[in-house]
Amino acid sequence: MSRVAVIGNTARALGAVCAADLTLSGHAVRYTVFEEQKDQLPAVRKAGGFSVESGAQHLIAKKTGFARLDRICDTTGEALEDAEVVLIEVDMHQLEAKFHAMIPQFARGAVVHVQSHGYWPAARLTPLLRQAGRDDVLVTEAPAPTHAARVDGTVVTPKGLRQGIRIATVPAARSREALSALRALFPYFEAASSVLQTGLENLNLIVHPAMVLPNVGAMERAKLEGRQFAFYQDGVVPAAGVLGDALDAERKRVCGAYGVEHTPMARAIEQYYGYKSNTFYEAMQNPVYKSFPPFQPDVWRTWASDDLPYAIVPCVQLAEQANIALPLHRAFAEILGVLLGVDPWRCGPSLAAMDLVGTPAAVIQRVLGSN
Repeated sequence: MSRVAVIGNTARALGAVCAADLTLSGHAVRYTVFEEQKDQLPAVRKAGGFSVESGAQHLIAKKTGFARLDRICDTTGEALEDAEVVLIEVDMHQLEAKFHAMIPQFARGAVVHVQSHGYWPAARLTPLLRQAGRDDVLVTEAPAPTHAARVDGTVVTPKGLRQGIRIATVPAARSREALSALRALFPYFEAASSVLQTGLENLNLIVHPAMVLPNVGAMERAKLEGRQFAFYQDGVVPAAGVLGDALDAERKRVCGAYGVEHTPMARAIEQYYGYKSNTFYEAMQNPVYKSFPPFQPDVWRTWASDDLPYAIVPCVQLAEQANIALPLHRAFAEILGVLLGVDPWRCGPSLAAMDLVGTPAAVIQRVLGSN
């Protein structure tokens, strides 16, 4: 049994589903949320935990029922006390600020896993730990979160459990150290080659832009008419497939420059969900995506506000410092910047802030570290 702190729960319900699943798996889970999410706590505290009524196949515990949490905490400090493993779900724009406030609260030797679709969290947060003299704490990241789920009050409905998750630390030489703690919770975790792999394999780097652009007009019309939009049903159109394959071909060139084995999108979907296909368009037909409910039609703006600064722009910048042109990714960055009303090249962390500046050989050497 591990002592686990689960911090935060956004609309993706990753905090809730992980707290429930790990409790049902026999771990001692302390749970809390960030200040702006505090209205979620009273119901959880009254119930004493979360109820999982279906979807056992999408849980590590492989069972449903009531998950009585070890402790429901008012503060992160209370939740983090003596926690061996910490799972964080947070708005990616708030990641550095929220994490910085918790640095003094982490237990010695804690492993902190950020539940996100890539977005370079280990590269973004490890420099903060170094500056604070907390090299004992390890941050891990993956190309995708462990679960997909919904939560209504205290009722959690699991919708998917991704297999084949690879995690990375900075430097990669410490990934095995992190795995020794994380595998007690997630037995299927493996080590990625480095954060270059986890960052460049972010599913949303390809999926969202390729799907959003051909569907912006339809989503805007749905919003004007007060309707939801079935993004992963009606939005899966042939044009999205063409763009997805083309973006993936560009990404392959960046992976090659930085020594990362390129995983085509169709193979990534097979790895995570067991659904075999050959192209982006075919991969988007997978039953997990098809099971997602319709979304509010402007959800694409929320997604793009994460994808642009934390996925698309770093990919372009890594390519260009390796003298590789990515015309499609750069064009998407510019288009999304206009639609969101932001400067795409100044709205996220720089490569320097993530310690990723330099020739590919120099960057690779730094992220790998030494044994």
